[in-house]
Amino acid sequence: MSLKKLKLSMTSGKKPVDPLEIFKKLTLRGSIENIWEPQAEALKNWHKVRADSDAVIQMNTGGGKTLVGLLTAQSLLNELNRRVLYVVANNQLVEQTLSRATELSLPSSARYGGQWHNQESFQSAEAICVTNYAAVFNGFSTFRDKDIAALIFDDAHVAESLIRDQFTLKISSEWELYDKIVSMYRPHFANSIGASKLQDIEDESPTALLFVPMFVVWKHAQELRTLLLDGGVDQDDETKFVWNHISEHLSHCCVLISSDGIEISPPVVPLKSLPFFAEDVRRVYLTATLPSQASFARTFGLTEPTLVTPGGKSGDAQRLVLFTKGKTDEVQRRSTLEMIDGQKACVISPSTGKANQWSPPSVVFKRTDGHEEIERFSQSKRPEVLGLVARYDGIDLPGDACRILVLDRLPKGELVFERFLDEGVRMESLRLHHAATRIVQAIGRIFRSNTDHGAVLLVGTDLHDWIRNPSNRSFLPPLLQQQIALGIELDKQVAAGKVTQSELLDGVLTGSDEWDELYSDNIDDYEPTSPKVKDDWYPEMLVSEREAYGAMWNGDYSTAIQRYSELAEESDSKERRLGAWYRHLEGVAHLHAGDQTTALQSFASAAAQRIELGRPSEQRDKMFKPPKVDTVGIQAKALAGQYRKNRTKMLNSIGTVISDLDYGDDTKSAESAFQILGKLLGLDSTRPDKDQKTGPDNLWCSSGEIEAWGFDLKTGKEKSSEYTKDEVGRAHLHAQWLADEKKDAVRKHAIVGYELPVSNLASPSPELEIIDLAGFQEIASRVQKMLDSVEAGSKDDLEAAFEAWLRHFGLLWPDCVLALASRRAIDLKAD
Repeated sequence: MSLKKLKLSMTSGKKPVDPLEIFKKLTLRGSIENIWEPQAEALKNWHKVRADSDAVIQMNTGGGKTLVGLLTAQSLLNELNRRVLYVVANNQLVEQTLSRATELSLPSSARYGGQWHNQESFQSAEAICVTNYAAVFNGFSTFRDKDIAALIFDDAHVAESLIRDQFTLKISSEWELYDKIVSMYRPHFANSIGASKLQDIEDESPTALLFVPMFVVWKHAQELRTLLLDGGVDQDDETKFVWNHISEHLSHCCVLISSDGIEISPPVVPLKSLPFFAEDVRRVYLTATLPSQASFARTFGLTEPTLVTPGGKSGDAQRLVLFTKGKTDEVQRRSTLEMIDGQKACVISPSTGKANQWSPPSVVFKRTDGHEEIERFSQSKRPEVLGLVARYDGIDLPGDACRILVLDRLPKGELVFERFLDEGVRMESLRLHHAATRIVQAIGRIFRSNTDHGAVLLVGTDLHDWIRNPSNRSFLPPLLQQQIALGIELDKQVAAGKVTQSELLDGVLTGSDEWDELYSDNIDDYEPTSPKVKDDWYPEMLVSEREAYGAMWNGDYSTAIQRYSELAEESDSKERRLGAWYRHLEGVAHLHAGDQTTALQSFASAAAQRIELGRPSEQRDKMFKPPKVDTVGIQAKALAGQYRKNRTKMLNSIGTVISDLDYGDDTKSAESAFQILGKLLGLDSTRPDKDQKTGPDNLWCSSGEIEAWGFDLKTGKEKSSEYTKDEVGRAHLHAQWLADEKKDAVRKHAIVGYELPVSNLASPSPELEIIDLAGFQEIASRVQKMLDSVEAGSKDDLEAAFEAWLRHFGLLWPDCVLALASRRAIDLKAD
């Protein structure tokens, strides 16, 4: 062939960087005929701030943000003439995004499923590369040394778990390695509340979760490394990518044990160690639901990114929200199955156990099924039910693909670390944001445009309670708030017998004129509200936490110690449980710096606020003198009085407490021991049920943050049982008795017993907690150490001595009980 006949493609003129100008030059194909006004507004406003390192573009689900993202990516490619990534949640969305790029006639390349597509165009910065979060953030990411100039993070509101997943080493409980790691840690938990937790895990309790104190992880880091390498984690495709991230940082990581497996993960994902977050890289975050500032700060380390929020109604799908009938979860499930019989529906459940309750008729989707199964369901014309387990993102079933979504119970995180944040750290406002985000994500699976319509069926007493709470609803997008308010009003009409839920469902599915008129005439009558932010201080603190952990990750322990100490002090006045967490991490930094004495003090201080963080064993001289105290509280005064009045009885009674405060058939002895323990703490300790024939089994009162705490002891239950509807009901009655008796007091109420499942027939209040008796046994052990210390020391000032030892052993009221590991009863609803 003659070389003269070759026709070379030449770039003519300067490439446009205005995204709207780029759009005007495109040859449109497929379903795209024009650009919507909200899309144009988003692009115009982003173009004004394009030079900012971090910009968030917030648009409704189905509002056309993929088109906006692609044009933004192409604009950055044209401007910078360097490589640009467009990052999505999974392979299915990679293919959907590539299809949309083809419709726009935009050149593109892709990296997913371990394969390149049109790699050369990406390398020469002629086309953006569409890929997924796993490909970008895994430990062997091909993009780490590719000189990336900009990234578009699509679905940024779901990025937190996707990114953390790439830094989380998961050891399945089915692996031999799991048993070896548990055996290594087992001696630490002997004779402590951890032993009870570990037994629950071995009994395959689906809710049990055990945090391995980080001083234990530090102590056994090399042994853990040897076990992991011998187990082949550096070779196995399931683990080697994460291992490359954390292999040199095991002593900086959290270890969490559950019945499903072990997770090893850094408490903060060290994003700043990655080139994608360098100062000269531009990042655009596309989101349908802007996470709370706290959530965004936790994910990306940003508190105030540039925010672009166009107006308009794109993506405003028409939704019917139905609260399925029944007083229990099981009755609601049955009534839902009756209602969707003969229909095509998707059910999203928070766990495998709950998902299996819907099968049959549901077929539970497994990750190993691949996206072909989702595509098959999407194209199916016959009635069938698809079950998803905690898949609140990444699967799209728009239009006729599915018009009925069943949201089964209150959503929970898929990773164990997410459960630890929600149920362990227990920042309630952050937990609210997480729940709200997952609810919006779930609903977005089947509503993808403003021409879409369908129904959301809410199942579960916990979900009903959450959704009906106006304060919780304020965290949801305005239109969804209005649709829920309409659903609540329609629920009243159903209760009055004026319409049935089936009639309402049929109306929205068929798009009847009557339904359309009912919806359009009433939806705007409901006013959405803005959330009352209670954690406006938290985002800045999270950024500081990220800096502190980054210093520890990089071996700068003096900076980490200083930052964590400052964080702990600042947290004390806002959220003491969080302060305890920072003190625990400060202790880790002290260990790495070689100061074990100060580390011990940090860990002990943290455990006094949160006992599940663990208290190192300490061998101290009996004549050890505690630090002097400036003030003496009511507990110390009461204990000094007891000691002077009847020292022998006081010292002997702790032995009775330790002997009788146990599980077994003799529940009366346990209740008596519990009362004595309260008195040995210097509290007003009574047994209302015994003395007054009403109220809780035990009641501890004193001045402080909590003035009265009622306890229902369930120490006679078998570990194979559950908390029944009647037991939860009696706890509710006892809480009401406490409210009546202590009207002006700050009060709490709890069940004391094994961490057992709560019957699905029960409806516990969100405030009811379950505290394992092992926690109080550990308090008794510390009371004994306190009494031994007082005996061994000077008796010149008993009040000061008791005050000092109460503080040292973490026995001050009410922190001694607040620090105990507890679970909300509503989180223990049985699978």
